[in-house]
Amino acid sequence: MAQHPHPASSHRGPVAQAPRDPGAPPEVFAAAVGGIAALRPRPGLEFEPLPAPRRLAAFSHALSATVADQHPEGEVELGSGRFVLLYEPDGHEEWRGSWRCVTFMQADLEPEIAEDPLLAEVTWSWLREALAPLGFAALGGTVSRCSSSGFGELAGQSCSTSVELRASWSPLPSDTCLGGTAGAQASGPWAPDWTPEAAWTGLAAHVEAWSECLATAVGLPPELAGIARLPRVGR
Repeated sequence: MAQHPHPASSHRGPVAQAPRDPGAPPEVFAAAVGGIAALRPRPGLEFEPLPAPRRLAAFSHALSATVADQHPEGEVELGSGRFVLLYEPDGHEEWRGSWRCVTFMQADLEPEIAEDPLLAEVTWSWLREALAPLGFAALGGTVSRCSSSGFGELAGQSCSTSVELRASWSPLPSDTCLGGTAGAQASGPWAPDWTPEAAWTGLAAHVEAWSECLATAVGLPPELAGIARLPRVGR
């Protein structure tokens, strides 16, 4: 005798879903974080998670990036940076959307490069070029030339120079913005929403673009198109 898949007294209406945890991040934000976590940085560059700031947006995610070089006396750090992804489900007027990327990077420089009067403009162009294939709006930032000298117990430390770039922008789905410039909004007061599928790959692409800007600043050669990134031994 065939068995019924439900007891005779069961209700055949829609199956009740477990209530969603009100403290859980939205699906689209969780997808963005998952895509970022799945990134494999280029050789010479390392990503590490950071505690996310809690007061800048309803939801946030942060990571650091470090570029180092191997020397006979040990590993030498060439540059570093921080990337923070902010998300406001209801949108933010100044962001022109619900998302904001807030970044910082620092790279050591040779003295002759640090003296270049066009250093700030060139550094800013590295970020714009890295973001050019992506959609974004409301890009702004600063470039600073820094010099440090040791005193007291650090008097024997040689002088060093570096460049610092601080920037923020609102990422947009790539099909809403032509040429990576500040794009027009499709409708309403905010830029079009990201789907979870688009957020997984699209927002990770912004992290990757920022990391490529850092790699350029420290002098790493550009990666060749079509060359796959192989997993590192022991990772």
